[in-house]
Amino acid sequence: MGHVVWTLEDVKAALPAQDTFWLSDCACRKEAGGGCKKGLRVCLGFSPEATSTADRRGPVSRREVEELLRLSEAENLVPRPWIDDGGKVAAVCLCCPCCCAYITGKEPNVAGPRKESTDRQACQDCGACESVCYFGARKIEGGKLEVLADKCFGCGLCVGACPASAVAMVPR
Repeated sequence: MGHVVWTLEDVKAALPAQDTFWLSDCACRKEAGGGCKKGLRVCLGFSPEATSTADRRGPVSRREVEELLRLSEAENLVPRPWIDDGGKVAAVCLCCPCCCAYITGKEPNVAGPRKESTDRQACQDCGACESVCYFGARKIEGGKLEVLADKCFGCGLCVGACPASAVAMVPR
């Protein structure tokens, strides 16, 4: 199947019940020359061979994975799990717009199982969600939020950004 876009909550729910995972450098960030300020060692594998590169690949504990996922949330990284042909998650890339060709639109992206749902009555049209929507699905036009549903890939970053709790993720 390949990479898709998920919410961080979906990734947490998919973590296998194991104590050891593997972490390596992000191939995209490495190729981009290290300009990303959000960390280089963010490619998470559920088995030793599952990360995108062998560069600095090594075992990490469940606690370290939980710390990585907290960093991902704080840095607004987009979880992109790699799903094998059998439907199992094998790895998770934690992506950002500075170097990921899938986030920037240079490569085709695959929408995840969820999409945003905005409660227009609760929305304050503040634009906080616009800055974290790397896919361009949320725009402030004329002082009002415009949602371009066909551009939503389902990362859920808008949910955490909304101070009015007006956004939720729903099944696609």
